[in-house]
Amino acid sequence: MSYLAGGSLGGLESWEEEFSQRLSQSLIQLSQRHRLIILFSVGLVTAIEISNRLSINVLLPDLQGNVAGTSDEVSWVVILYNLGFLCSMAISYWMTRVLGSRRHLLLSIALYATGAIGCFSSPHSLKLLLISRVVMGFGGGAFLVRTVILIRLMFPGKAGIFAVSCLYIELCAFEAVYPVAMGWISDTLRWNYAFLLDFPFLAIGTFLIWKYLPWGHLSLRSEKSYFDAWGGGLLIAALGSMQIALSRGERDLWFQSPFIVCFLVIAVVCFAGFLWWDWRPENPAPVLHLRTIWRQASLRTYILIVAIVGAMLGAGLYVLPQYLRFVQDYSAAQTGGFISTYTIGLGIGLLMTVRYGLPRLGGVKVVAVGASMMTAACTNFIYIWTPTTPTWLLVLSIFALGLSMGPLVSGASNIATSQAASFDLNDVSTSYFFIRQLGNTFGVTAATVMFDRRQTLHSARLVDVANRLDPTLQSTLAQYSSLIERDGGAASNPALGAIQIFQSNVITQSRLLSYIDIYFGLAVLGVVVLILLLVAHPKNAAAPARPHFHLW
Repeated sequence: MSYLAGGSLGGLESWEEEFSQRLSQSLIQLSQRHRLIILFSVGLVTAIEISNRLSINVLLPDLQGNVAGTSDEVSWVVILYNLGFLCSMAISYWMTRVLGSRRHLLLSIALYATGAIGCFSSPHSLKLLLISRVVMGFGGGAFLVRTVILIRLMFPGKAGIFAVSCLYIELCAFEAVYPVAMGWISDTLRWNYAFLLDFPFLAIGTFLIWKYLPWGHLSLRSEKSYFDAWGGGLLIAALGSMQIALSRGERDLWFQSPFIVCFLVIAVVCFAGFLWWDWRPENPAPVLHLRTIWRQASLRTYILIVAIVGAMLGAGLYVLPQYLRFVQDYSAAQTGGFISTYTIGLGIGLLMTVRYGLPRLGGVKVVAVGASMMTAACTNFIYIWTPTTPTWLLVLSIFALGLSMGPLVSGASNIATSQAASFDLNDVSTSYFFIRQLGNTFGVTAATVMFDRRQTLHSARLVDVANRLDPTLQSTLAQYSSLIERDGGAASNPALGAIQIFQSNVITQSRLLSYIDIYFGLAVLGVVVLILLLVAHPKNAAAPARPHFHLW
């Protein structure tokens, strides 16, 4: 059986040919049972990381109150995790070349567990929580891309469909249970205790990876001995500076703040320096192998679509639990049930796409179907969201949202990476997930900025309308006052209580309108994806598709 199925690209570098030969010799020694155990073990830690990353959105309202943070500060819990995730992903291929897959995964599990312990230890400390989230993200950034690469190397061709289907089932099992479990723990104990849920599964995954994943390196000897400190340092500095500027930009009025301008300049300069350094032919083992990546026409063509898909995934999941907790009155466990409904829909969408959609339609048509479904699902939320939307309607709509994301994510990964040969798999897969996670970060940041601005606008307009409807307003306040006077007791202040109820209604309605605006933006992004598909005409568009599959 060949582990390098698929055509090879012309103009290969010498290290790629040597890598191909060593790769086949290393993998052919593994039995089918051995590969399935490896699949389960790496899938287990990946499932924990993804499930926790999904479920953290359920905890944000409880977390915000306990650490005394604003909505902007609480968004850093997601954004700084993404920063650590991006930094880890950027150097993950180099880490694998130096340490080998097993040692790299074990080190990443240790970092992820350390970050989880820090989150557990910070029930009232925002600073410790944010530091812990960066560490946790740095550990978790290795799992997804390593799992994808190992699957595509160990299960080439049609065997990959079976392997990915098994892995999707493993992921969906955890994703369906985890949000409810973490929400229940938050309701019953405290939100920080939810992070302890990871540890039994991390222990099992650590043992299986240590026992069954082979030692050794799949890289070249010359690469293992070289440490690209300049490349890694420039990239991490660029990402860190960019994230600081994005996280603080809205609070510090963006370009009106010398602090924000300084960090944006640092980010641009460091990123330009990284591009120059990584591209140099004299660099024996660059961080991302940009020369190799640039040869991938499909990745170059669809890079913007990949980033948009990441933004839609991140922003949608960030907003949904906040609507359920702040506008509706669902508990953390109940909100987790809605998120589980989303993940079940996502899992079904992924499985249907992998087994039927991609083999029959190809990546481009699948992305078009997914973008159309996503636009319809987001538009549906615009019309059904109210403070009293029935539960059954929310369940169906959230399931449809997850279902539509399945073909969009699978199709985007296929059109961006399906033409990559096995010796370029590490670079192309790492770049794909890096771009998508960067889009995820931009999506959450944009949702936070948009929420703050739209809430201010809607609050002002609602109060202005209330002032123009003074008779109606006075009648409503009188009703509130009578209710408080009747049921509030002798110590109550009916007039003040009526004003507070009115203010609460204004805040709730302005939040609702802001969330609707964000989902309107997501619907527009779905249309943008369709337009980009029409505009993009890669040279190999007419070539027969070779289905390659990615995890979401």
